[in-house]
Amino acid sequence: MPTLPQTRSELEALRASLYQQYQDAKSRNDQAEMAKLTAIAGEIDDLLDDLAIIDLQTLAKKLSEIKARIDAAAQKAKGWPFGSLDAPANHERPFRDDIQDNDQDDEGPDVPAPQPKPIPPGKIPTVSPGWSQNYQQLWSSIEVRPEWKKTSDAIAKKIVSNQGRYATAVTGTAIPWWFIAVVHAMECSLRFDQHLHNGDPLTGRTIRVPKGRPAAGAPPFTWEESARDSITYESLDKVSDWSLPSVLYHWHRYNGINNEYKRRGIPTPYLWSGSQHYTKGKYVADHQFDPNAVSGQAGAAVILKALVDMGAVAVDDQLAVATNPAAATEHVPSLNIDTAGAAFQHVSAELDFPGVLGIGAPKNAVTRVQEWLNIHGVVTPIDGDFGHSTAEQLRTFQAKMNREPTGQLDAETWALLTAPMRRALATIDHGPSSSIEDAVLRVAQQHIKQMPVEIGGNNCGPWVRLYMRGKQGTDQKWCAGFVCLIVAQAVRDLGTQMPFKRQVGVDELVKDAKSGGRFVKESDVRNATTRRSKLRPGQLFVVRASASDWTHTGILLSINDTTFDTFEGNTGGDGGTDGANARQGNRSYASKDFIRLA
Repeated sequence: MPTLPQTRSELEALRASLYQQYQDAKSRNDQAEMAKLTAIAGEIDDLLDDLAIIDLQTLAKKLSEIKARIDAAAQKAKGWPFGSLDAPANHERPFRDDIQDNDQDDEGPDVPAPQPKPIPPGKIPTVSPGWSQNYQQLWSSIEVRPEWKKTSDAIAKKIVSNQGRYATAVTGTAIPWWFIAVVHAMECSLRFDQHLHNGDPLTGRTIRVPKGRPAAGAPPFTWEESARDSITYESLDKVSDWSLPSVLYHWHRYNGINNEYKRRGIPTPYLWSGSQHYTKGKYVADHQFDPNAVSGQAGAAVILKALVDMGAVAVDDQLAVATNPAAATEHVPSLNIDTAGAAFQHVSAELDFPGVLGIGAPKNAVTRVQEWLNIHGVVTPIDGDFGHSTAEQLRTFQAKMNREPTGQLDAETWALLTAPMRRALATIDHGPSSSIEDAVLRVAQQHIKQMPVEIGGNNCGPWVRLYMRGKQGTDQKWCAGFVCLIVAQAVRDLGTQMPFKRQVGVDELVKDAKSGGRFVKESDVRNATTRRSKLRPGQLFVVRASASDWTHTGILLSINDTTFDTFEGNTGGDGGTDGANARQGNRSYASKDFIRLA
Protein backbone atom coordinates (compact mmCIF):
# COMPACT_ATOMS: atom_id res chain seq x y z
CA MET A 1 0.00 0.00 0.00
CA PRO A 2 1.55 3.37 -0.99
CA THR A 3 2.27 5.93 1.73
CA LEU A 4 0.46 9.26 2.00
CA PRO A 5 3.40 11.24 0.51
CA GLN A 6 3.56 8.78 -2.41
CA THR A 7 -0.17 9.09 -2.96
CA ARG A 8 0.03 12.88 -2.83
CA SER A 9 2.77 12.85 -5.48
CA GLU A 10 0.73 10.53 -7.68
CA LEU A 11 -2.36 12.71 -7.38
CA GLU A 12 -0.35 15.83 -8.21
CA ALA A 13 1.10 14.09 -11.27
CA LEU A 14 -2.39 13.06 -12.41
CA ARG A 15 -3.59 16.63 -11.90
CA ALA A 16 -0.75 17.92 -14.06
CA SER A 17 -1.48 15.36 -16.79
CA LEU A 18 -4.96 16.80 -17.24
CA TYR A 19 -3.62 20.12 -18.50
CA GLN A 20 -2.62 18.94 -21.99
CA GLN A 21 -5.77 16.85 -22.35
CA TYR A 22 -7.84 19.90 -21.46
CA GLN A 23 -5.96 21.97 -24.07
CA ASP A 24 -6.52 19.26 -26.70
CA ALA A 25 -10.24 19.19 -25.92
CA LYS A 26 -10.36 22.97 -26.05
CA SER A 27 -8.58 23.06 -29.43
CA ARG A 28 -11.37 20.97 -30.91
CA ASN A 29 -14.06 22.87 -28.99
CA ASP A 30 -15.19 19.70 -27.21
CA GLN A 31 -17.16 21.33 -24.41
CA ALA A 32 -18.39 18.03 -22.99
CA GLU A 33 -14.87 16.66 -22.69
CA MET A 34 -13.65 19.91 -21.15
CA ALA A 35 -16.39 19.65 -18.53
CA LYS A 36 -15.44 16.03 -17.75
CA LEU A 37 -11.77 16.91 -17.32
CA THR A 38 -12.64 19.89 -15.13
CA ALA A 39 -14.76 17.61 -12.95
CA ILE A 40 -11.89 15.09 -12.64
CA ALA A 41 -9.52 17.90 -11.66
CA GLY A 42 -12.00 18.97 -8.98
CA GLU A 43 -12.17 15.46 -7.59
CA ILE A 44 -8.38 15.27 -7.44
CA ASP A 45 -8.28 18.61 -5.62
CA ASP A 46 -10.85 17.30 -3.13
CA LEU A 47 -8.77 14.18 -2.51
CA LEU A 48 -5.66 16.27 -1.99
CA ASP A 49 -7.53 18.35 0.56
CA ASP A 50 -8.87 15.25 2.35
CA LEU A 51 -5.74 13.07 2.33
CA ALA A 52 -5.34 13.22 6.07
CA ILE A 53 -8.84 11.95 6.80
CA ILE A 54 -9.39 9.32 4.07
CA ASP A 55 -8.25 5.78 4.82
CA LEU A 56 -5.73 4.41 2.32
CA GLN A 57 -7.96 1.57 1.08
CA THR A 58 -10.74 3.98 0.10
CA LEU A 59 -8.16 6.30 -1.38
CA ALA A 60 -6.63 3.53 -3.50
CA LYS A 61 -10.05 2.69 -4.94
CA LYS A 62 -10.80 6.31 -5.79
CA LEU A 63 -7.35 6.70 -7.33
CA SER A 64 -7.89 3.67 -9.55
CA GLU A 65 -11.22 5.03 -10.77
CA ILE A 66 -9.71 8.42 -11.58
CA LYS A 67 -6.81 6.81 -13.48
CA ALA A 68 -9.24 4.80 -15.61
CA ARG A 69 -11.22 7.93 -16.51
CA ILE A 70 -8.07 9.87 -17.36
CA ASP A 71 -6.80 7.00 -19.53
CA ALA A 72 -10.13 6.92 -21.38
CA ALA A 73 -9.94 10.66 -21.99
CA ALA A 74 -6.35 10.33 -23.23
CA GLN A 75 -7.32 7.58 -25.66
CA LYS A 76 -10.10 9.74 -27.06
CA ALA A 77 -7.66 12.61 -27.50
CA LYS A 78 -5.43 10.38 -29.63
CA GLY A 79 -8.21 9.39 -32.02
CA TRP A 80 -8.51 10.50 -35.65
CA PRO A 81 -8.65 13.28 -36.64
CA PHE A 82 -7.93 15.02 -33.36
CA GLY A 83 -4.89 13.30 -31.93
CA SER A 84 -1.89 11.21 -32.88
CA LEU A 85 -3.65 8.14 -34.29
CA ASP A 86 -4.04 7.60 -38.02
CA ALA A 87 -7.38 7.33 -39.74
CA PRO A 88 -8.59 3.74 -40.14
CA ALA A 89 -7.41 2.01 -43.30
CA ASN A 90 -11.00 1.90 -44.60
CA HIS A 91 -11.62 5.61 -44.02
CA GLU A 92 -14.23 7.37 -46.14
CA ARG A 93 -12.97 8.10 -49.63
CA PRO A 94 -14.27 10.41 -52.35
CA PHE A 95 -15.51 8.15 -55.15
CA ARG A 96 -15.99 9.38 -58.71
CA ASP A 97 -17.25 8.73 -62.21
CA ASP A 98 -14.96 7.97 -65.11
CA ILE A 99 -13.15 11.20 -65.95
CA GLN A 100 -12.89 11.97 -69.66
CA ASP A 101 -9.50 13.10 -70.95
CA ASN A 102 -10.62 16.68 -71.58
CA ASP A 103 -12.61 17.04 -68.35
CA GLN A 104 -10.23 19.90 -67.55
CA ASP A 105 -11.70 21.91 -70.45
CA ASP A 106 -15.10 22.34 -68.81
CA GLU A 107 -16.19 25.98 -69.11
CA GLY A 108 -18.38 26.38 -66.06
CA PRO A 109 -21.27 25.14 -63.93
CA ASP A 110 -23.93 26.30 -66.39
CA VAL A 111 -22.15 25.39 -69.61
CA PRO A 112 -22.65 21.98 -71.33
CA ALA A 113 -19.82 19.53 -70.88
CA PRO A 114 -17.23 19.51 -73.67
CA GLN A 115 -17.41 16.71 -76.18
CA PRO A 116 -14.87 14.00 -75.35
CA LYS A 117 -11.61 14.37 -77.23
CA PRO A 118 -7.92 13.79 -76.58
CA ILE A 119 -5.89 16.50 -74.87
CA PRO A 120 -3.16 18.03 -77.08
CA PRO A 121 0.31 17.08 -75.79
CA GLY A 122 1.73 19.64 -73.37
CA LYS A 123 -1.56 21.45 -72.76
CA ILE A 124 -1.67 22.98 -69.30
CA PRO A 125 -5.02 22.69 -67.48
CA THR A 126 -6.34 26.19 -66.77
CA VAL A 127 -9.39 27.37 -64.86
CA SER A 128 -12.13 28.83 -67.06
CA PRO A 129 -13.75 32.23 -66.38
CA GLY A 130 -17.04 30.46 -65.61
CA TRP A 131 -15.59 28.22 -62.94
CA SER A 132 -13.36 31.00 -61.63
CA GLN A 133 -16.41 33.17 -60.97
CA ASN A 134 -18.23 30.28 -59.32
CA TYR A 135 -15.31 29.50 -57.00
CA GLN A 136 -14.92 33.15 -56.05
CA GLN A 137 -18.61 33.51 -55.21
CA LEU A 138 -18.66 30.39 -53.06
CA TRP A 139 -15.37 31.19 -51.31
CA SER A 140 -16.37 34.78 -50.51
CA SER A 141 -19.42 33.55 -48.60
CA ILE A 142 -18.09 30.28 -47.16
CA GLU A 143 -19.16 29.47 -43.63
CA VAL A 144 -17.92 26.30 -41.97
CA ARG A 145 -20.76 24.50 -40.25
CA PRO A 146 -20.19 24.42 -36.46
CA GLU A 147 -20.26 20.63 -36.39
CA TRP A 148 -17.41 20.55 -38.93
CA LYS A 149 -15.12 23.22 -37.50
CA LYS A 150 -13.32 21.04 -34.96
CA THR A 151 -12.74 18.37 -37.63
CA SER A 152 -11.36 20.78 -40.23
CA ASP A 153 -9.18 22.50 -37.61
CA ALA A 154 -7.76 19.17 -36.46
CA ILE A 155 -7.00 18.13 -40.05
CA ALA A 156 -5.29 21.48 -40.71
CA LYS A 157 -3.18 21.02 -37.59
CA LYS A 158 -2.12 17.53 -38.72
CA ILE A 159 -1.28 18.93 -42.16
CA VAL A 160 1.07 21.52 -40.68
CA SER A 161 2.70 18.88 -38.47
CA ASN A 162 3.77 17.01 -41.65
CA GLN A 163 4.77 20.05 -43.70
CA GLY A 164 8.24 18.66 -44.40
CA ARG A 165 6.95 15.59 -46.23
CA TYR A 166 4.65 17.65 -48.40
CA ALA A 167 7.43 20.15 -49.15
CA THR A 168 9.66 17.26 -50.23
CA ALA A 169 6.96 15.90 -52.55
CA VAL A 170 6.66 19.19 -54.46
CA THR A 171 10.38 20.04 -54.62
CA GLY A 172 11.29 21.35 -58.06
CA THR A 173 7.75 22.44 -58.90
CA ALA A 174 5.67 25.57 -58.27
CA ILE A 175 3.03 23.53 -56.42
CA PRO A 176 2.37 24.81 -52.87
CA TRP A 177 3.04 22.12 -50.28
CA TRP A 178 -0.39 22.66 -48.72
CA PHE A 179 -2.13 21.92 -52.04
CA ILE A 180 -0.78 18.36 -52.01
CA ALA A 181 -1.47 18.11 -48.27
CA VAL A 182 -5.16 18.85 -48.81
CA VAL A 183 -5.32 16.24 -51.61
CA HIS A 184 -3.71 13.84 -49.14
CA ALA A 185 -6.45 14.64 -46.63
CA MET A 186 -9.18 14.10 -49.23
CA GLU A 187 -7.85 10.93 -50.82
CA CYS A 188 -6.04 9.23 -47.92
CA SER A 189 -7.24 10.94 -44.71
CA LEU A 190 -3.55 11.85 -44.26
CA ARG A 191 -2.38 8.22 -44.15
CA PHE A 192 1.13 7.80 -45.57
CA ASP A 193 0.60 4.14 -46.55
CA GLN A 194 -1.83 4.94 -49.38
CA HIS A 195 -1.60 6.31 -52.92
CA LEU A 196 -2.19 10.03 -53.29
CA HIS A 197 -4.15 9.28 -56.47
CA ASN A 198 -7.10 7.64 -54.70
CA GLY A 199 -6.21 6.13 -51.31
CA ASP A 200 -5.40 2.62 -52.56
CA PRO A 201 -2.63 0.84 -50.58
CA LEU A 202 0.99 1.44 -51.58
CA THR A 203 1.64 -2.30 -51.56
CA GLY A 204 0.47 -2.44 -55.19
CA ARG A 205 -0.57 -0.24 -58.09
CA THR A 206 -3.86 1.62 -57.84
CA ILE A 207 -6.97 -0.50 -58.38
CA ARG A 208 -9.66 2.17 -58.52
CA VAL A 209 -9.84 5.24 -60.79
CA PRO A 210 -7.19 6.15 -61.89
CA LYS A 211 -6.21 2.50 -62.28
CA GLY A 212 -2.71 1.05 -62.59
CA ARG A 213 -0.69 3.93 -61.14
CA PRO A 214 2.22 4.43 -60.92
CA ALA A 215 2.79 2.82 -64.30
CA ALA A 216 6.56 2.71 -63.82
CA GLY A 217 8.52 1.12 -61.01
CA ALA A 218 7.63 -1.87 -58.88
CA PRO A 219 5.54 -2.03 -55.72
CA PRO A 220 5.61 -1.50 -52.84
CA PHE A 221 5.92 2.23 -53.47
CA THR A 222 6.96 4.92 -51.05
CA TRP A 223 4.44 7.66 -50.42
CA GLU A 224 6.78 10.18 -52.06
CA GLU A 225 7.07 8.03 -55.22
CA SER A 226 3.30 7.79 -55.46
CA ALA A 227 2.86 11.50 -54.80
CA ARG A 228 5.26 12.45 -57.59
CA ASP A 229 3.44 10.14 -60.00
CA SER A 230 0.11 11.65 -59.03
CA ILE A 231 1.50 15.14 -59.57
CA THR A 232 2.68 14.35 -63.09
CA TYR A 233 -0.43 12.30 -63.92
CA GLU A 234 -2.61 15.29 -63.08
CA SER A 235 -0.21 17.67 -64.91
CA LEU A 236 0.13 19.72 -61.73
CA ASP A 237 3.87 20.08 -62.28
CA LYS A 238 3.12 22.19 -65.38
CA VAL A 239 0.88 24.65 -63.51
CA SER A 240 2.21 28.08 -62.58
CA ASP A 241 -1.03 29.83 -61.52
CA TRP A 242 -1.76 29.08 -57.88
CA SER A 243 -4.26 31.85 -57.22
CA LEU A 244 -7.37 30.86 -55.26
CA PRO A 245 -9.62 30.13 -58.29
CA SER A 246 -6.88 28.01 -59.86
CA VAL A 247 -6.27 26.15 -56.58
CA LEU A 248 -9.95 25.27 -56.22
CA TYR A 249 -10.14 24.27 -59.89
CA HIS A 250 -7.22 21.84 -59.61
CA TRP A 251 -8.71 20.26 -56.51
CA HIS A 252 -12.06 20.05 -58.32
CA ARG A 253 -10.67 18.31 -61.39
CA TYR A 254 -8.75 15.89 -59.15
CA ASN A 255 -12.13 14.35 -58.33
CA GLY A 256 -13.74 15.14 -61.68
CA ILE A 257 -15.73 18.15 -62.90
CA ASN A 258 -18.29 16.65 -65.29
CA ASN A 259 -20.32 14.37 -63.09
CA GLU A 260 -23.61 14.14 -61.21
CA TYR A 261 -22.69 17.09 -59.00
CA LYS A 262 -22.57 19.40 -62.01
CA ARG A 263 -25.59 17.84 -63.69
CA ARG A 264 -27.70 18.25 -60.52
CA GLY A 265 -26.36 21.69 -59.60
CA ILE A 266 -24.73 20.43 -56.38
CA PRO A 267 -21.56 22.24 -55.25
CA THR A 268 -19.11 19.36 -55.18
CA PRO A 269 -18.54 17.97 -51.68
CA TYR A 270 -14.91 17.44 -52.68
CA LEU A 271 -14.60 21.21 -52.19
CA TRP A 272 -17.54 22.35 -50.11
CA SER A 273 -18.56 19.53 -47.75
CA GLY A 274 -18.66 20.92 -44.23
CA SER A 275 -19.82 24.34 -45.41
CA GLN A 276 -23.27 25.81 -45.89
CA HIS A 277 -22.86 25.37 -49.67
CA TYR A 278 -23.28 21.58 -49.54
CA THR A 279 -26.16 19.58 -48.12
CA LYS A 280 -26.36 16.11 -49.67
CA GLY A 281 -25.69 13.92 -52.68
CA LYS A 282 -22.48 11.94 -53.20
CA TYR A 283 -20.87 9.02 -54.96
CA VAL A 284 -21.02 6.02 -52.63
CA ALA A 285 -18.80 4.01 -54.98
CA ASP A 286 -17.08 4.70 -58.27
CA HIS A 287 -19.84 5.36 -60.87
CA GLN A 288 -22.60 5.02 -58.21
CA PHE A 289 -24.33 8.24 -57.14
CA ASP A 290 -26.81 8.48 -54.26
CA PRO A 291 -28.74 11.79 -54.16
CA ASN A 292 -29.56 11.35 -50.47
CA ALA A 293 -26.14 10.26 -49.19
CA VAL A 294 -24.14 12.88 -47.28
CA SER A 295 -20.39 13.25 -47.44
CA GLY A 296 -18.55 12.36 -44.24
CA GLN A 297 -15.44 14.32 -45.24
CA ALA A 298 -14.48 17.93 -44.78
CA GLY A 299 -14.11 19.40 -48.27
CA ALA A 300 -10.88 20.81 -49.65
CA ALA A 301 -12.10 24.42 -49.49
CA VAL A 302 -13.17 23.92 -45.88
CA ILE A 303 -9.72 22.56 -44.98
CA LEU A 304 -8.13 25.51 -46.78
CA LYS A 305 -10.32 27.86 -44.73
CA ALA A 306 -9.01 26.18 -41.58
CA LEU A 307 -5.41 26.63 -42.76
CA VAL A 308 -6.13 30.30 -43.44
CA ASP A 309 -7.75 30.82 -40.04
CA MET A 310 -4.79 29.07 -38.41
CA GLY A 311 -2.30 31.37 -40.11
CA ALA A 312 -0.52 28.72 -42.20
CA VAL A 313 -1.89 30.19 -45.45
CA ALA A 314 -3.19 33.64 -46.40
CA VAL A 315 -5.56 34.74 -49.18
CA ASP A 316 -5.44 38.44 -50.10
CA ASP A 317 -8.04 40.68 -51.75
CA GLN A 318 -6.64 39.85 -55.20
CA LEU A 319 -7.10 36.12 -54.41
CA ALA A 320 -3.38 35.46 -54.33
CA VAL A 321 -2.58 32.64 -51.91
CA ALA A 322 0.58 32.94 -49.83
CA THR A 323 2.22 30.42 -47.54
CA ASN A 324 3.46 31.34 -44.07
CA PRO A 325 7.12 30.23 -44.11
CA ALA A 326 6.87 29.49 -40.38
CA ALA A 327 4.73 26.46 -41.26
CA ALA A 328 8.06 24.78 -42.02
CA THR A 329 8.54 24.49 -38.26
CA GLU A 330 5.58 22.06 -38.22
CA HIS A 331 4.43 23.79 -35.03
CA VAL A 332 1.03 25.47 -35.17
CA PRO A 333 1.40 27.64 -32.02
CA SER A 334 4.49 29.36 -33.47
CA LEU A 335 2.90 30.28 -36.82
CA ASN A 336 2.23 33.77 -35.52
CA ILE A 337 4.25 35.15 -32.60
CA ASP A 338 2.64 37.83 -30.44
CA THR A 339 5.26 40.59 -30.21
CA ALA A 340 2.97 43.30 -28.88
CA GLY A 341 4.10 45.11 -25.76
CA ALA A 342 7.41 46.59 -24.65
CA ALA A 343 8.76 43.23 -23.51
CA PHE A 344 8.68 41.85 -27.07
CA GLN A 345 9.25 44.78 -29.41
CA HIS A 346 12.87 43.72 -29.98
CA VAL A 347 11.86 40.17 -31.00
CA SER A 348 11.16 41.12 -34.62
CA ALA A 349 14.84 41.91 -35.10
CA GLU A 350 15.60 38.28 -34.29
CA LEU A 351 12.78 36.55 -36.16
CA ASP A 352 12.00 38.71 -39.20
CA PHE A 353 13.26 37.26 -42.48
CA PRO A 354 16.25 39.35 -43.61
CA GLY A 355 15.60 38.65 -47.28
CA VAL A 356 17.16 36.21 -49.72
CA LEU A 357 20.88 35.98 -48.96
CA GLY A 358 23.77 34.42 -50.81
CA ILE A 359 27.48 34.88 -51.31
CA GLY A 360 28.43 38.52 -50.77
CA ALA A 361 25.34 39.43 -48.70
CA PRO A 362 25.44 42.28 -46.09
CA LYS A 363 27.39 41.54 -42.93
CA ASN A 364 24.79 42.08 -40.19
CA ALA A 365 22.19 39.76 -41.73
CA VAL A 366 24.85 37.16 -42.48
CA THR A 367 26.03 37.13 -38.86
CA ARG A 368 22.53 36.15 -37.75
CA VAL A 369 22.49 33.26 -40.22
CA GLN A 370 25.91 32.07 -39.05
CA GLU A 371 24.85 32.24 -35.40
CA TRP A 372 21.84 30.03 -36.02
CA LEU A 373 23.81 27.57 -38.15
CA ASN A 374 26.24 27.10 -35.25
CA ILE A 375 23.38 26.73 -32.76
CA HIS A 376 22.07 23.88 -34.92
CA GLY A 377 25.49 22.23 -34.84
CA VAL A 378 26.40 23.19 -38.41
CA VAL A 379 29.68 24.94 -37.70
CA THR A 380 30.85 27.93 -39.72
CA PRO A 381 32.85 31.04 -38.74
CA ILE A 382 30.71 33.84 -37.29
CA ASP A 383 32.42 36.65 -39.19
CA GLY A 384 29.63 38.28 -41.20
CA ASP A 385 31.14 37.05 -44.47
CA PHE A 386 28.76 35.00 -46.61
CA GLY A 387 31.51 33.04 -48.29
CA HIS A 388 31.78 29.51 -49.58
CA SER A 389 31.90 28.00 -46.09
CA THR A 390 28.63 29.63 -45.06
CA ALA A 391 27.01 28.61 -48.36
CA GLU A 392 28.21 25.02 -47.96
CA GLN A 393 27.04 24.79 -44.35
CA LEU A 394 23.70 26.31 -45.29
CA ARG A 395 23.33 23.55 -47.89
CA THR A 396 24.16 21.03 -45.16
CA PHE A 397 21.46 22.46 -42.92
CA GLN A 398 18.91 22.53 -45.75
CA ALA A 399 19.61 18.89 -46.59
CA LYS A 400 19.32 18.01 -42.90
CA MET A 401 15.88 19.61 -42.93
CA ASN A 402 14.90 17.74 -46.15
CA ARG A 403 14.90 20.96 -48.14
CA GLU A 404 16.49 21.64 -51.51
CA PRO A 405 20.16 22.41 -50.73
CA THR A 406 20.55 25.69 -52.61
CA GLY A 407 23.12 27.32 -50.30
CA GLN A 408 20.98 30.47 -50.31
CA LEU A 409 18.85 31.72 -47.47
CA ASP A 410 15.13 31.75 -48.30
CA ALA A 411 12.16 32.47 -46.05
CA GLU A 412 11.48 28.82 -45.25
CA THR A 413 15.11 28.08 -44.39
CA TRP A 414 15.14 31.13 -42.11
CA ALA A 415 11.99 29.89 -40.37
CA LEU A 416 13.68 26.53 -39.81
CA LEU A 417 16.85 28.15 -38.48
CA THR A 418 14.92 30.31 -36.01
CA ALA A 419 12.35 27.62 -35.16
CA PRO A 420 13.66 27.07 -31.61
CA MET A 421 13.06 30.70 -30.70
CA ARG A 422 9.66 30.71 -32.38
CA ARG A 423 8.67 27.64 -30.37
CA ALA A 424 9.92 29.20 -27.16
CA LEU A 425 7.87 32.36 -27.73
CA ALA A 426 4.66 30.64 -28.87
CA THR A 427 1.53 31.59 -26.98
CA ILE A 428 0.28 29.04 -24.45
CA ASP A 429 -3.37 28.70 -23.52
CA HIS A 430 -3.08 28.26 -19.76
CA GLY A 431 -6.78 27.66 -19.19
CA PRO A 432 -9.31 29.84 -17.38
CA SER A 433 -8.00 29.48 -13.83
CA SER A 434 -4.22 29.28 -14.08
CA SER A 435 -2.12 31.09 -11.50
CA ILE A 436 0.75 33.27 -12.65
CA GLU A 437 3.19 30.83 -11.04
CA ASP A 438 1.82 27.88 -13.00
CA ALA A 439 1.96 29.94 -16.20
CA VAL A 440 5.57 30.92 -15.49
CA LEU A 441 6.52 27.27 -15.11
CA ARG A 442 4.90 26.30 -18.42
CA VAL A 443 6.58 29.15 -20.27
CA ALA A 444 9.96 28.43 -18.66
CA GLN A 445 9.69 24.76 -19.58
CA GLN A 446 8.83 25.75 -23.16
CA HIS A 447 12.02 27.85 -23.34
CA ILE A 448 14.26 25.26 -21.66
CA LYS A 449 13.06 22.61 -24.10
CA GLN A 450 14.60 24.68 -26.93
CA MET A 451 18.01 24.69 -25.20
CA PRO A 452 18.88 28.40 -25.30
CA VAL A 453 22.64 28.90 -25.56
CA GLU A 454 25.21 31.64 -26.05
CA ILE A 455 27.03 31.72 -29.37
CA GLY A 456 29.75 33.94 -30.80
CA GLY A 457 31.27 34.98 -27.48
CA ASN A 458 30.54 35.36 -23.78
CA ASN A 459 26.95 36.54 -23.24
CA CYS A 460 26.40 36.84 -27.00
CA GLY A 461 24.02 35.45 -29.60
CA PRO A 462 20.32 35.58 -30.48
CA TRP A 463 19.13 33.98 -27.23
CA VAL A 464 21.02 36.53 -25.13
CA ARG A 465 19.62 39.38 -27.24
CA LEU A 466 16.14 37.91 -26.75
CA TYR A 467 16.44 38.00 -22.97
CA MET A 468 18.35 41.30 -22.86
CA ARG A 469 16.14 43.28 -25.29
CA GLY A 470 18.69 43.34 -28.09
CA LYS A 471 21.84 43.81 -26.00
CA GLN A 472 24.77 41.41 -25.79
CA GLY A 473 28.39 41.33 -24.65
CA THR A 474 30.57 40.29 -21.74
CA ASP A 475 28.90 42.69 -19.32
CA GLN A 476 25.37 41.56 -20.25
CA LYS A 477 24.77 38.85 -17.68
CA TRP A 478 21.35 37.61 -18.60
CA CYS A 479 19.94 35.48 -15.77
CA ALA A 480 17.60 38.30 -14.63
CA GLY A 481 16.71 39.10 -18.24
CA PHE A 482 15.75 35.45 -18.71
CA VAL A 483 13.52 35.45 -15.62
CA CYS A 484 11.86 38.74 -16.53
CA LEU A 485 11.07 37.69 -20.10
CA ILE A 486 9.60 34.39 -18.88
CA VAL A 487 7.31 36.24 -16.47
CA ALA A 488 6.43 38.80 -19.16
CA GLN A 489 5.50 36.02 -21.58
CA ALA A 490 3.36 34.33 -18.93
CA VAL A 491 1.38 37.51 -18.23
CA ARG A 492 1.12 38.17 -21.97
CA ASP A 493 -0.56 34.80 -22.37
CA LEU A 494 -2.77 35.31 -19.32
CA GLY A 495 -3.75 38.83 -20.36
CA THR A 496 -2.63 40.32 -17.03
CA GLN A 497 -0.04 42.86 -15.91
CA MET A 498 3.62 42.35 -15.07
CA PRO A 499 3.75 41.87 -11.27
CA PHE A 500 7.03 43.75 -10.92
CA LYS A 501 9.24 46.08 -12.94
CA ARG A 502 11.65 44.41 -15.33
CA GLN A 503 15.22 44.44 -14.05
CA VAL A 504 18.40 43.09 -15.63
CA GLY A 505 20.37 43.24 -12.38
CA VAL A 506 19.75 40.70 -9.63
CA ASP A 507 20.33 43.31 -6.89
CA GLU A 508 17.62 45.46 -8.44
CA LEU A 509 15.22 42.51 -8.49
CA VAL A 510 15.86 42.01 -4.77
CA LYS A 511 15.45 45.71 -4.00
CA ASP A 512 12.12 45.80 -5.86
CA ALA A 513 10.93 42.64 -4.05
CA LYS A 514 11.85 44.05 -0.65
CA SER A 515 10.02 47.30 -1.30
CA GLY A 516 6.95 45.35 -2.43
CA GLY A 517 6.95 42.91 0.49
CA ARG A 518 7.69 39.96 -1.79
CA PHE A 519 11.13 39.03 -0.46
CA VAL A 520 11.58 35.79 1.50
CA LYS A 521 14.86 35.43 3.42
CA GLU A 522 16.70 32.15 3.77
CA SER A 523 16.19 32.41 7.52
CA ASP A 524 12.41 32.37 6.96
CA VAL A 525 12.57 28.89 5.39
CA ARG A 526 15.01 26.99 7.59
CA ASN A 527 13.29 23.59 7.47
CA ALA A 528 11.26 21.43 5.11
CA THR A 529 7.95 22.43 6.67
CA THR A 530 8.44 26.18 6.31
CA ARG A 531 9.90 25.76 2.84
CA ARG A 532 6.81 23.95 1.63
CA SER A 533 4.44 26.38 3.33
CA LYS A 534 6.13 29.64 2.31
CA LEU A 535 7.57 28.82 -1.13
CA ARG A 536 5.78 27.87 -4.30
CA PRO A 537 6.99 26.56 -7.68
CA GLY A 538 6.99 29.39 -10.20
CA GLN A 539 8.49 31.89 -7.77
CA LEU A 540 12.09 33.12 -8.03
CA PHE A 541 15.27 32.27 -6.18
CA VAL A 542 18.32 34.54 -5.85
CA VAL A 543 21.90 33.53 -4.99
CA ARG A 544 23.32 35.64 -2.15
CA ALA A 545 27.03 36.49 -2.14
CA SER A 546 26.79 38.80 0.84
CA ALA A 547 24.21 40.64 2.91
CA SER A 548 23.95 43.28 0.19
CA ASP A 549 24.95 41.45 -2.99
CA TRP A 550 22.98 38.89 -5.02
CA THR A 551 24.65 37.44 -8.10
CA HIS A 552 22.21 35.09 -9.83
CA THR A 553 18.50 34.33 -10.17
CA GLY A 554 16.20 31.70 -11.60
CA ILE A 555 12.79 30.07 -11.24
CA LEU A 556 11.70 27.52 -8.65
CA LEU A 557 10.58 24.35 -10.41
CA SER A 558 9.92 22.14 -7.39
CA ILE A 559 10.57 22.28 -3.67
CA ASN A 560 12.30 19.37 -1.95
CA ASP A 561 13.32 18.95 1.69
CA THR A 562 16.98 19.90 1.30
CA THR A 563 17.24 21.11 -2.29
CA PHE A 564 15.06 22.73 -4.93
CA ASP A 565 14.86 22.18 -8.69
CA THR A 566 15.21 25.15 -10.99
CA PHE A 567 14.79 26.66 -14.42
CA GLU A 568 17.53 29.24 -14.94
CA GLY A 569 19.45 31.10 -17.61
CA ASN A 570 23.10 32.19 -17.86
CA THR A 571 24.22 29.03 -16.07
CA GLY A 572 26.11 25.85 -16.88
CA GLY A 573 26.40 22.21 -16.04
CA ASP A 574 28.41 23.07 -12.93
CA GLY A 575 25.56 25.19 -11.56
CA GLY A 576 27.59 28.35 -12.12
CA THR A 577 26.28 31.91 -12.27
CA ASP A 578 27.70 33.09 -15.61
CA GLY A 579 27.30 30.05 -17.80
CA ALA A 580 26.31 29.74 -21.46
CA ASN A 581 22.96 27.97 -21.18
CA ALA A 582 19.40 28.12 -19.99
CA ARG A 583 18.63 24.78 -18.41
CA GLN A 584 17.02 22.84 -15.60
CA GLY A 585 19.10 22.54 -12.45
CA ASN A 586 19.12 21.77 -8.75
CA ARG A 587 20.44 23.86 -5.87
CA SER A 588 20.69 23.71 -2.10
CA TYR A 589 19.00 26.27 0.14
CA ALA A 590 22.25 27.62 1.59
CA SER A 591 22.90 31.26 0.63
CA LYS A 592 19.62 31.49 -1.28
CA ASP A 593 16.75 33.89 -0.79
CA PHE A 594 13.42 33.93 -2.65
CA ILE A 595 11.04 36.32 -4.37
CA ARG A 596 7.26 35.92 -4.57
CA LEU A 597 5.65 37.08 -7.81
CA ALA A 598 2.67 38.66 -6.08
